[in-house]
Amino acid sequence: MCGCSRKNFFAKRSNEGSIGSSACCSARDSARCVVVSPPDTLEMVKRNSFTGVLAAAVLFGGAIAHAQTFTLSDIQNWVGTGANQAALVVAWNDGKTPDSLVFGYRWSVADADPTVFGMMQAIDAANPRFSFTAHPSFSSGSVFSVFYDLTGNGGAPVVGIPQDLGGPENGHALFPGDHYREGWFTGFWGEFTGFGNPYNGGSWTSDYPTVQGVGVDTVSNNSWFGLSFSSDVINFTAPNPGFPTEPTATPEPSSVCLLALGALGLFGRRTRRKFHGQSRV
Repeated sequence: MCGCSRKNFFAKRSNEGSIGSSACCSARDSARCVVVSPPDTLEMVKRNSFTGVLAAAVLFGGAIAHAQTFTLSDIQNWVGTGANQAALVVAWNDGKTPDSLVFGYRWSVADADPTVFGMMQAIDAANPRFSFTAHPSFSSGSVFSVFYDLTGNGGAPVVGIPQDLGGPENGHALFPGDHYREGWFTGFWGEFTGFGNPYNGGSWTSDYPTVQGVGVDTVSNNSWFGLSFSSDVINFTAPNPGFPTEPTATPEPSSVCLLALGALGLFGRRTRRKFHGQSRV
């Protein structure tokens, strides 16, 4: 939903004169009276026509941008295999971009539909840059913290302790540029489910009983789920997940090994060249 108002989008234009071949001013105002000749009238029409075309182009361009869509077919990297598929959109709302990341999940038709919590566990296990923790007292159906290694620097976050267990809920990522939010009393992760595709004619909802918790809600084929962090502990409202961005693909372990070996080989060649030349290493 666009939050921009078009009120006062265009400023009011002041009158530039009276159109006609004779002045209709009083003698006192005759010095200020402007007589517009037919060529000036044509020029005004041209300017007004151009302004109208420009306004239409701006509004039409805004409509095109607002109509941007994202579908399951836009997801390139998937966790799991099978004919069933779903998407999870996670929004940290921390001012870092991209903020809303989408993760694709697939599973076999023969398997029972997983819960949202099960889908998150599968993503956590397959993607080394993504991790989450549950509240220790509700370990099979809650979300206390969610982390994503946005910088690519690696490392795990320092996870805090919920306030109801005596902690200050002051966990943090090792690198400031990474996504990390936690909370149970100082903030919370809100769950959303999509009516259809929220980015292609559908919408998000977090209302009960449609949404009952990540440990209860099951993932069905072509479904959309979202997590959005909120600091509103008064009204307990959370913003809808924003327009999604797919995170950078994580290299397969074998690819990482090959890259590492290639780098070592290159370093060795450079070392030998420098050693046999003028530089010492």
